[in-house]
Amino acid sequence: MHWTQLPDTPNAPGFGGAFAGTHSETLLMGGGSNFPDKALWDGGAKVWHDSVFMLTAGAKAWKEVGKLPRPLGYGASVSIRQGLLCLGGADAVRHYNDAFVLSVDNGKLHIDSFPSLPRPLAYAAASLVGSKVIIAGGTDRPEATSASATGYVIDLANLNAGWKELPAFGGAGRMLAQAAGTKDNFFLFGGVALKPGVKGPEREYLQDGYAFRLGSKEWRKIADLPHPVAAAATPCPVVGPIVALISGDDGSLAGKFEPAKHPGFAKGILTYDTQFNAWATSGEAPVGRVTLPCAKWNGGFVILNGELSPGVRSPQVWHATA
Repeated sequence: MHWTQLPDTPNAPGFGGAFAGTHSETLLMGGGSNFPDKALWDGGAKVWHDSVFMLTAGAKAWKEVGKLPRPLGYGASVSIRQGLLCLGGADAVRHYNDAFVLSVDNGKLHIDSFPSLPRPLAYAAASLVGSKVIIAGGTDRPEATSASATGYVIDLANLNAGWKELPAFGGAGRMLAQAAGTKDNFFLFGGVALKPGVKGPEREYLQDGYAFRLGSKEWRKIADLPHPVAAAATPCPVVGPIVALISGDDGSLAGKFEPAKHPGFAKGILTYDTQFNAWATSGEAPVGRVTLPCAKWNGGFVILNGELSPGVRSPQVWHATA
C-alpha cells in the first residue's frame, strides 16, 4: 500500500471509536471519545463527543458541519448510497440501538432515520454486503461479561422488513472484531471474548474467523488468523479478492505495562485471500492504531484517528492506495 497523510481532524487530541464513512465524494467523521483535560493515568475523565466533521477531496482542512443526536462512540460505520450509516454505540452510561444516516448538502449536515437495531450494541463490526448490511458481535451494556455470538442483516431495498437475526456464527461471542463485505459474503475476523473475572470482565484475544454467504443458513469457519487481532481498522479494506487488517491489538502487551509506559500498538498488516482462504503478512502501516474506522474514499481507503496506546488518541488521518 502507498500511504499519504491527510489533514488532521480539528479535534485534538483526536477520538477513539468515532463513526466515519462517505456521502457521495465527501468524507464524514463524527462522535467518539477521548481524555481532553488530563491523561488517563493522571485521573483524566473520558469524554464522549457529538461533533461531525467533513472533508472533500483536495481540501486542506476539515470543516465542522453539525452534531450527532447525542454524544456517542464505538458504534459501527457503514457507507451506503444515502450516506454514512451509524449503528449502535455507547456513552458513559449505556449502549444504544440507534441507527441513523448522515449526509451533507451544500455543507449542511442532514440526519435521517433508519430502522433501529433489535438490541443495544456497541463494539460490534458491520459491513455492506451487496445490497444488505450485516452487523455482528458486540456487547449490549457497559458492564457486560459476555459478548454476542450472532449477527443481524437488513436489506437496503426493503427497510420496512427490518433487521433479521442470523444464526450464531459458532465461535465465541466477541467484541472489537473486524468485518469485511463483498457482493455476497460477510467476513468476521478475530476480536475479543469476555468472561467474568475477579476484578471485572476478562478478555481473551481471538484469531478465528467466520464467513456468511447471503442466502445461506449457516456460517462457515475460515482459516485462522496468524495471530489474534482486535480493534483494527474496520470495515476492512477489500481490493479484489484481498481483505486487509490494518494494525490492531494482538493482546501480547495486555496488562504488561502501565498506560503511561505502553509502547503503542503494532503497525503490521495482515491480508486474507478470500479466493484461497489463506493469510499473509503484508508489511506495515505508517502508524499503529486501534478502535478506528476505515472508509473507502478517493480511489483508496482512509483510516481515521484511533488510539495509539491505552488512553492516548490521535487526530491523524491516513489515505492508502493499493
